[in-house]
Amino acid sequence: MSKSLAEIEIGRLDWTAFRTLGDRTEKVPGALLRLFAAGTEDEAMAAYWELENVVVVQGQLYSAALPTVHVLLAALLDELSADARDLVLALLFQIVSGEADEEERGMGNSALGDLCRDAAREGLWLVYRELGTRRRETAESILERIEGDDARLTAFLATLRGK
Repeated sequence: MSKSLAEIEIGRLDWTAFRTLGDRTEKVPGALLRLFAAGTEDEAMAAYWELENVVVVQGQLYSAALPTVHVLLAALLDELSADARDLVLALLFQIVSGEADEEERGMGNSALGDLCRDAAREGLWLVYRELGTRRRETAESILERIEGDDARLTAFLATLRGK
């Protein structure tokens, strides 16, 4: 497969159908691709900031956040630099911690936060896998928001702590 899973997911979506802060939806696919391709921390951070404060702003979600969750999960299956992977999880955390922006609520999209958490739950095991990495705290924070089985999360965390 010449394209990554995340690239395929990005390409199959009509990004113009979604909203962002400042009407920057058309820039989201490129920013995601730059994040996934980032080889350095500076490259990853530059791409991250093209997404943070665009699809999610201080906990306020725009409709582009939902397809972004699917793309971020697909990217976790691909080879990423450690810095890019750090920021993929950081962005995922920002999204699953958010709720619909006032404009989104006004358009009848008040369940956007729940929809994003449901979408992230589809990649639950990808996030669990990150518990064994330097991204453990971020992964744990994501799981605290999306895991419906508290006993499972407790068991995994206890095993990681050697208890």
